[in-house]
Amino acid sequence: MYTIAQSLAADPEIDLYVVILNEKELAARLRELPIEIFIVDETRHSFRRIFEKASSYLTEKSIDILHSHRYKENILAAKLKKRLGIKHAVQTVHGASEPMKGIRKIKAELYSMANRYYTRRYFDKIIAVSADLMNQLKNIYPENKLVNIHNSVNQANLKINKNRANVFMEFGIENDAILIGTAGRMAPIKGYDIFLEAAKIIASKHSNARFLLVGDGPLLPNLKKRAAVLGLSDKVVFPGFRNDIPDILNALDIFVISSHHEGIPMIVLEAMALNLAVVSTAVGGIKEIIEPDISGLLVEPGNPHALADCCIRLIGDLSLRRRIQEAAGKRIQAEYSADIQKQRLKKLYTQLMAKGA
Repeated sequence: MYTIAQSLAADPEIDLYVVILNEKELAARLRELPIEIFIVDETRHSFRRIFEKASSYLTEKSIDILHSHRYKENILAAKLKKRLGIKHAVQTVHGASEPMKGIRKIKAELYSMANRYYTRRYFDKIIAVSADLMNQLKNIYPENKLVNIHNSVNQANLKINKNRANVFMEFGIENDAILIGTAGRMAPIKGYDIFLEAAKIIASKHSNARFLLVGDGPLLPNLKKRAAVLGLSDKVVFPGFRNDIPDILNALDIFVISSHHEGIPMIVLEAMALNLAVVSTAVGGIKEIIEPDISGLLVEPGNPHALADCCIRLIGDLSLRRRIQEAAGKRIQAEYSADIQKQRLKKLYTQLMAKGA
């Protein structure tokens, strides 16, 4: 969402107002932009109170289009559209829902049902961040409501503040190590158990290989135990949550995605924008970003041996790694830049406005 807001904020033809529901990192970053933001903390207010506050705030703003991104915000946008007589509403779907169990599953299904009701009834367009996701959404929405606009990355945001040597020193990694990393929420859908299995295979072939699993989440304790069982305790570093991801990506030799499902993950766009060689499972929108054996390497999900083989191939073939690194950066510039995404969004907004109420 930040990349979208940053791009639209720079357009003199667009007046942008952002309503967000917490005071986390996104709020701090949005405050740096030349836009007006309104925060209603969802941890302190009921949905009804959030709705009343947002309604009061937007009443005087002459809003033409509401654009939302999550279930809760989608329902909020639908109700605001109805109350305030706002002409148009758009939502972006970033990926399929993660599998859940027990009470969380029941709660997620209720949210999903409410989301479908309100978005079908009140929303003009549903944006899918990949063609793969758009095909899935055809089972839910009329095809004429769907549009594919990819996620993007603003390369100017990927500022490097620490060099590779500093990162290696911080994590106690030897200077001659080959560093292979991944980053994201430690959840089952990310397949980090597969990453660790692949790491064991790679380490058996390259004793100087080291591994970073960056992020936090419910599976972190189990993953640490699994690394120990695999004999990788001295080769794998778990830094936890980090806000210096560009520095860490810049220190890697190879970036890995081991997910079972994905939309178009920002971390892949960022890694490729920084000219990193990416090895990824061929899932979701990643198949659209990475051209196999040109701008990255793709493997079937759930196969640690295939994942390891691709990493070993890149370790042993420096010329291939460099060709992929160069092609990855060019791919992002040509197809996934923030400016391209902004132009596509602006075109959609303009088309909606041309249709009137």
